[in-house]
Amino acid sequence: MKKLLTYFFVIAVSNYIIAQDYRVQKPAKNFEHLWRKFDKRYASFEYKKVDWKMVYDQYRPLIGINTTNDSLFSVCNDMLSELKDGHVNLINHKRGKVIRQSDDAAPSALTTKFATTRETQPNVYQLFETTKATLVENSFRQFKLSKSQLIRYSVSDDYGYLLISAMQGFKFGELGKFLDKALKEFVNKQGVIIDVRTNGGGMDLNSHKISGRFADKKRIAYYKHQRKKGKNTYRRLKTKYLRPSGKLQFTKPIIILTSDHTASAADVFALMMKELPYVTVIGDRTSGIFSDMYGFKLPNGWFATLSHQQYFSTEMKNLEGIGVQPDIKLLNEPMDIKNNVDPLILKALDLLNKKNRED
Repeated sequence: MKKLLTYFFVIAVSNYIIAQDYRVQKPAKNFEHLWRKFDKRYASFEYKKVDWKMVYDQYRPLIGINTTNDSLFSVCNDMLSELKDGHVNLINHKRGKVIRQSDDAAPSALTTKFATTRETQPNVYQLFETTKATLVENSFRQFKLSKSQLIRYSVSDDYGYLLISAMQGFKFGELGKFLDKALKEFVNKQGVIIDVRTNGGGMDLNSHKISGRFADKKRIAYYKHQRKKGKNTYRRLKTKYLRPSGKLQFTKPIIILTSDHTASAADVFALMMKELPYVTVIGDRTSGIFSDMYGFKLPNGWFATLSHQQYFSTEMKNLEGIGVQPDIKLLNEPMDIKNNVDPLILKALDLLNKKNRED
């Protein structure tokens, strides 16, 4: 993401300090620029039943010539929050550091229960320790980690477990080599659990690379199209495929663990994997933010992103804001940490055992 610089000039006038630069700020100009960009490119106004002109009429009167940068940011944040879209962002940078970032007004149930920082308890790190303890209790061996530590796996005599923490951030060639290593250990197992509960996304390309290791044949995975700039029409609908990839593919029973923090490219991963007849999804619905992000800069240097595409399942259902629904709904609770037991792991193992007995 681009580094944005906002310059502030402090001028001493008659023993007063004026700490606001109207030349840079121009609140009305920046508000109008932001609203128009969304008006011309955002893809889901009608789908989300948001009247963007009515939103303008609600928030534009709050901006005046003397509106401060802080107030402008707050008004813009509130306006964008009407969309409840995790791919909608407004970011103020200074010297490469994020000073303020907008809130999508749609916090996940997972991160509401489990903080994303170690300082607050209970947190997602404690939840993962509970997951590890549950795996060890069920005869899974020591984890093997990729170089970036974004993907790791463990095996028992019968099953494999694969944790994918993100769909980006891998070093060059890391993902493919690590998946080769994992699949060699999975190939003789009776089932695999793939955990994307805390995966906030990244690149669809990586979602395709990973899912291809579990595909039995070429299948339609989903459809997508992009809004035409300034028009309420879209470019040609594109068909995206799930294809076998890599030296080995695992096509026995697979359990996918999801939460409503499973987002973006991880949404796409869950959408693709659910097309496989031997996959069962356990957990919560995924976040439902599928579109790639279109980014642009405001005159004052702030940076914004929006969702300019629509994704569809193979049944042509638009799942934006809805997410991929689990086959079995089961949520983690703070008590799981106290009990040191992850019920989703237990449910996944129980289901795999039943499938193997049936076979």
